[in-house]
Amino acid sequence: MMSRLSASDEASPETTAWPAAWRPTLLFLAAYAFNITPHEAVHAITSYFLGFNSTLFQMWVDPDPAEATPRQLAIIAGVGPLFSLVVGLTFWTLYRRWSQKSFGLLLLMMCMVGIYSFLGPLAGSALGGDFNLAFNLVNVAGWIRYLLSAIGFVLLPAFMYFMGKELVRWAPPGFSRVKSVFCTTVAPWIIGTPFLVLMYWPLPAFLVGSTLTGSLFWIFAVVGAAMGFQTRKVREIANASPAMLWAELGFFIAALAMVRSLVQGVRLSH
Repeated sequence: MMSRLSASDEASPETTAWPAAWRPTLLFLAAYAFNITPHEAVHAITSYFLGFNSTLFQMWVDPDPAEATPRQLAIIAGVGPLFSLVVGLTFWTLYRRWSQKSFGLLLLMMCMVGIYSFLGPLAGSALGGDFNLAFNLVNVAGWIRYLLSAIGFVLLPAFMYFMGKELVRWAPPGFSRVKSVFCTTVAPWIIGTPFLVLMYWPLPAFLVGSTLTGSLFWIFAVVGAAMGFQTRKVREIANASPAMLWAELGFFIAALAMVRSLVQGVRLSH
């Protein structure tokens, strides 16, 4: 993994983008796990406190709410994306405060996955996903669902574009536009997404498909990084010390352990 250079440093001409790409990619994988799996855990815990048993897996929940009312089921479905929004906004607040710290990249990745995990279901309000299920259960009018989907399909690309402009600031300052875009956005997308599937395997086919198709919104982050490269604000960002890099690796290992511990499911029952 490559340590983050300060704004006054220059990447040497022989430096390639591959070593610099590993840190954003690993942090994206860890941030994804620490967003998506807790998101699913919130579904399960909400079901438990409403009086229904469920089994929590690494990327989905198998509930037993045979006697649940539609309103209770809607609450169970809708609470996950709302939790993700809270996580995303919390980490954005932390990032704005500590963006010049070497651990700022982790905060940014946590923010990105959290808000994405809210905007994705919002875009799916009329198509599928948590909000679609919740709205169907309480008979929300179709035009409202389509309106919310339209809003989601506008906000999600715009958000990823903005994230790309922010992520490119974490490329080593001496890098060209191509290298900077590759290591901060292309690598987490192209390398990170297949690793996500392996990290969470085995998965139902529909979750594999949704993970792969959902990753296409990274295209807007790539465009944002490319467009924002020339006008990006250079900050004096502290180098990632060896201790920080080891801590980030430990964060990734903890994320992997959490995901793999749920492969067989954990039963929440009364």
